[in-house]
Amino acid sequence: MTDAVPTRRFKPTALRLLALAVVGIAGLAAAYLWLGALASDDGPRRTALAAFTEKNVAVEIALEQDGRGGAAIAARFTPSRAGFHLYGKDLPRGGLDGIGRPTLLEIVGPAPKKAGAMTADSPVETLDVPLLGVSFPVYPAGPVTLRQPVVLPAEAGDAELSVTYMACSDRTCLAPAIDRRVRVRLPAADGR
Repeated sequence: MTDAVPTRRFKPTALRLLALAVVGIAGLAAAYLWLGALASDDGPRRTALAAFTEKNVAVEIALEQDGRGGAAIAARFTPSRAGFHLYGKDLPRGGLDGIGRPTLLEIVGPAPKKAGAMTADSPVETLDVPLLGVSFPVYPAGPVTLRQPVVLPAEAGDAELSVTYMACSDRTCLAPAIDRRVRVRLPAADGR
């Protein structure tokens, strides 16, 4: 979508501020627990799996492992234009009234298996578009990282991932990347 859609942010009500604070605290707690797991005695390991730039967004995918067997596939989405944001991961796949696309990191196929809910390192904000009568969940302008905890397979092998995203500013949206497939090589659960 390249046509500009006029938008306007307005000051959230006290209830919305409270909701944002709760979501932000929950996100920080999840990040704190994940970072605590990464800081084990064996030290964290981060292995780059793939990187590309498409539709004005740089995507870096990595495997993050703690020293106790925990693992997550992390995808960092960075809009290449200043002031551009990405939509929240919980936006419906088709957007709202066909507008917008969620930021997604998905596992295609049987391996690896998910080991929990996907998290984002940024809180979701509400972007109201009075002209359309809708409100969109968006991340703050700039990069966002999604993490999907996984159980690594018993043997090393290839995995297929899918990413979806769409970058917008307060005045225009860029074309989305929808179900962009990425093949990666994952190590076995024991690190081989």
